[in-house]
Amino acid sequence: MSSGFIEVTIRCGLDSGELLARLGDGEALGSWEKDGVVYVYWPQEKWSDLLFNDLKRALVSMQINDHEAYMTIRAIPDQDWNAAWAASLHPIRIGRRLRIRQSWNPQDSAFDGVELIIDPKRAFGTGHHATTQLLVEWLEKVIRGGERVLDIGTGSGILAMAAVRLGAASALGIDTDPVALECAKEYAEMNGFGVELELRMASFEDVNQEKFHVIVANLDNKTLPLLSAHLPDLLDVGGKACLSGLQQEDHEEVVRFLSQAGMRANTCTERNGWLALDVQAVVSGYSKL
Repeated sequence: MSSGFIEVTIRCGLDSGELLARLGDGEALGSWEKDGVVYVYWPQEKWSDLLFNDLKRALVSMQINDHEAYMTIRAIPDQDWNAAWAASLHPIRIGRRLRIRQSWNPQDSAFDGVELIIDPKRAFGTGHHATTQLLVEWLEKVIRGGERVLDIGTGSGILAMAAVRLGAASALGIDTDPVALECAKEYAEMNGFGVELELRMASFEDVNQEKFHVIVANLDNKTLPLLSAHLPDLLDVGGKACLSGLQQEDHEEVVRFLSQAGMRANTCTERNGWLALDVQAVVSGYSKL
């Protein structure tokens, strides 16, 4: 029996699922986010300098370099950890029409929008991160009904699922992380999706022979410039895309790559230091040389 737990709190805008996915130790019990604070737990007897270093590495990979300014570590006594974890999580609203709830929380009979059930697992996209919220709100604006949607770096599949429930005819979610795809498929089954939602292990280079009316991409600042060159081949005539996962210091570089590919950034929205770019082809039907 465990003698207790190590609780690490991180006070910055992280997605708890993404952090778990980036940890390589396999010893973490779980993680959740509440009021802008991420909580991660390990069995006390497993905690070590190696695990702490792995956590710091994961934070650096998420662009949190000054981790000591954000992090608190404490030992807590043995308890019903699962019960405490479940009690700490509550449904959240994103935009005007989407509600995310955990499977153990009840439906809201007064809510007449789109509801998805997502239990925190080792995949990005629980709905708490600013980039996910910005992209959902953008989808609310551009989905009119009948679109074919591509979700690049799908993680939990939240954006692809939201697009279909908002009225898209179909959505393809792609990711190169097998753990994320496994989680996304479990969420899709839990939420009753069928052939209208496809989840595929693939990169954007693998699907550049297909065309989409709407593209969302929640990626890191190193991958977004690479994606820019492929967007004209992926977008159908008149299609639009929204890119997120970048911060202000990345904006100029990503816009430059987009321009070189024949794409234009129309608008830029910001939340908690994260940006989302609404982009489309400068000339309809433009294709990469």
